[in-house]
Amino acid sequence: MVISRRQIREIVMQILYAYEIRKESIEDVMKGIITVDVQNDLKSYDFALKIIHNILNNQSTIDSYIKKHADNWEINRMAIIDRNLIRIAVAEMLFLDDVPPKVSINEALEIAKKYSTDKSSRFVNGILDATFNELKNTGKLNKSGRGLIDMPPKKERTEHASSQASNTQKESPDQSKPGKSLVTEPNKTSTQKRGGKGMKS
Repeated sequence: MVISRRQIREIVMQILYAYEIRKESIEDVMKGIITVDVQNDLKSYDFALKIIHNILNNQSTIDSYIKKHADNWEINRMAIIDRNLIRIAVAEMLFLDDVPPKVSINEALEIAKKYSTDKSSRFVNGILDATFNELKNTGKLNKSGRGLIDMPPKKERTEHASSQASNTQKESPDQSKPGKSLVTEPNKTSTQKRGGKGMKS
């Protein structure tokens, strides 16, 4: 069975949705949603864990971009589906170097059309497009391999980032409190799961 990355993104969205609603541990939420087929597909399972891991451990950073570009919208008043689709796409842009930014945006829009309201895709697109432009203009898109598709040449990115750095103050680091990750590191978990008993679907 071939599992597409869109299917994985939909599963991640469902996990994040249930995690907010049920107030259970992320591990318990995942057990009820991730199927055995996904667990047995190493690449798919690892991709899901990477997204979840990066969102939960960098949520304050991700949400800061959303708040900045959500005109007159408080993040906690957004539809849960929309909010988490935006988080997934921003996490991919920031932390998954092999995913082209435009793919992250387009996938979020298509999933929004399927699961959310008619206006959601325009709302999601506006925030993600503005976030993408900011990350690109400040040299914070660190992509490699396939993720470089639609990206400007490296020399141009480096020069632009240097120019931005010289004209702006040094940014303060993420102020979120360090703590134990709610999700085990993706590669390590994937290996363990394949050697052990899978979660029930």
